[in-house]
Amino acid sequence: MLTITTYIEQKTLDSFYFNKENFQDYFISLNDTSSTQVVNRRLKKHKGHKLEGVVIIKTIDTTMTDFMDWDDIDLMWIGILQMILEYKKTGFGEHFMAMNGHKWSIKKIITNPENLMLFRIKRNPLNFESKDSYEFYKETKNIVNEKDFFFKILQAANEFIFFREKLFKIDSVGRLKALMSEIQ
Repeated sequence: MLTITTYIEQKTLDSFYFNKENFQDYFISLNDTSSTQVVNRRLKKHKGHKLEGVVIIKTIDTTMTDFMDWDDIDLMWIGILQMILEYKKTGFGEHFMAMNGHKWSIKKIITNPENLMLFRIKRNPLNFESKDSYEFYKETKNIVNEKDFFFKILQAANEFIFFREKLFKIDSVGRLKALMSEIQ
């Protein structure tokens, strides 16, 4: 089973230090009833030019992306969709996240009866306060079913686009829609 959830900042992330217990102080799920109101306040504060968040991707046994992977959420979604488009054309896709420099990649593994893919995150060591925490979190990878991954990621991207259209407007929604139509 694969779950993909988008979270948006609700508090300035400059002071966020990764801690699995305190993420709810800093992030709000798109599915939260107050998310539109909270996120519009954040966007108005930044004049529509800055919205940070994270796409959390989990399988039954692995949390592939976590709150420490936060970045500009519009650029994150654009990067994920561009990575998928690259993958569909060549069997490999990668993207460097805008602010944190983490490298996300997907690579086709041809198997029967269905294709699998290797999903990998390599994290930037400069984002960690200690070498120990970097060594522990430096890379996350897992093998996922290609068909399930595409279904879930496109579903989550559509949810984000729908959510984003209700908010203070900027041009990234048009780019997200164009990528979605090119992928489909």
